[in-house]
Amino acid sequence: MSFKRISAMLAAGIMLSACILSACGEESAPDVAAATTAAETSAPETEELSEVELRAQVSDDLPEADFDGYTFRVVIENYIGDWYDIPELTGDIVDDAVYKRNLAVSERFNAKFEYIAPGDYTAVGNWMQKTVLAAEDAFDLGIHHVVNASKVVLKGVFLDWYQVPHIDLTKPWWNRSNIEDLTYAGVAPIVIGDYVLNAVSGTYCMFYDKVVADSYGISDMYGTVNDGKWTIDLMSALTENVYTDLNGDNQRNRDDYYGFATGAASNIGAYLWAFNNPVCTKNSDGTISVTIKSDKMNQIVEKLNKICWENTGTYYAPGGDDHHNGGINMFRENKAMFANGGIGSAVALRDFEHDFGIIPYPKWDEQQVDYRELVDGSHCCELIPITTTDLERSGVIIEALNAESYKQVIPVYFETALKVKYSRDNESVQILDMLLANRFFDFGYVYDGWEGASFWLEGLVQKHNSDFESFYAKNEKKMNKHYDKVFAYLEELAAAQG
Repeated sequence: MSFKRISAMLAAGIMLSACILSACGEESAPDVAAATTAAETSAPETEELSEVELRAQVSDDLPEADFDGYTFRVVIENYIGDWYDIPELTGDIVDDAVYKRNLAVSERFNAKFEYIAPGDYTAVGNWMQKTVLAAEDAFDLGIHHVVNASKVVLKGVFLDWYQVPHIDLTKPWWNRSNIEDLTYAGVAPIVIGDYVLNAVSGTYCMFYDKVVADSYGISDMYGTVNDGKWTIDLMSALTENVYTDLNGDNQRNRDDYYGFATGAASNIGAYLWAFNNPVCTKNSDGTISVTIKSDKMNQIVEKLNKICWENTGTYYAPGGDDHHNGGINMFRENKAMFANGGIGSAVALRDFEHDFGIIPYPKWDEQQVDYRELVDGSHCCELIPITTTDLERSGVIIEALNAESYKQVIPVYFETALKVKYSRDNESVQILDMLLANRFFDFGYVYDGWEGASFWLEGLVQKHNSDFESFYAKNEKKMNKHYDKVFAYLEELAAAQG
């Protein structure tokens, strides 16, 4: 529904009333023009609502409740506390939004929050598993590394979110993939909502230096993207020969300038989803098939190996400090024209001396309909333990935390911190909207547990191995065994729930 103006609607209503009166036998129809003028004069015009105002109008449909000062315990990894545990206003726009979210939920339902940080993601997974299997009521909500979470899920320690009262996965603060991709046999022990901010910041994208690009005759990347022409072949063509030996040692190394810079880990793996070649695909009957072995998979591996290992203009360095973040590291140091990273990397570029643009990963070809963006596997998901003693209370608080994140935190982080404070142009704003809308959470990635196929592509490229067929034949049995185990567990969970 448009929120731009109400006067036209009022006028239409008056005209409709006039028609009804006439049909009911009134001697003459009212002066519609006069009535319309009067309505427009008396009815105040409503300005178009902002994104924040529109979000605030979405009801969470939660009941009134008083939880008597209950301490709601959230398990987090020790390095992400500043997205959850903010005890006071700091003056930082994102910190303050997190603080206000927590305060709003706390005051509304008379509850307090406690944050438990056992260590890194391995320690968190082990701690949750240990406490639940010991039947300890130790926490209410787990915020956990999504790939590691799937390993813990198979231990039978988490509930199906469809069984939690007041959790409505159709609401906009829950990613659509929860229903479309992560629900199997009618159950979903892992979900991703807006309470998890790194599921936004970890969304893969590309950055490009507008000044340098323009010097190479590359002047309208946004038009290229919007026309659907931003493909991997074009990226290769634009960057393959862009190279300058900055230190004059006649050797290609980190001290030189490149057309394209990338990390060697999930930065490369993300191309699998960018090319719309997911590990698993949901079928129309609700079943899920392993689909990584597609008609184009061989070409994908060959093309990325060529770009990373053979193009003069590519900086690619498996291992070392740049293994994960080589792209954004080189870009920030003014050593790359194009680079990949996550949208949260824009924060680190606020002092970048040139104008830069933000664009999606390229498509496979122009026939591919959409740009698709993977979120790095280090992002978190939400988990609720089977030891939960009051599902009504947990459902209300968790739904409220995600709803208030959607209303208060995401607008500040995405609209203000990234778009206004750090992003350089309005066209990047539109691209950021596209990136967030096109985030993709593949069942095969979320339930990989480092035993599936989600990390095959980056591993093959790291070894400069283009023989996907042989690799697949060697690893197919183990991969299928893993996903069959996941399917079987979820089917058992569904059966146990009746």
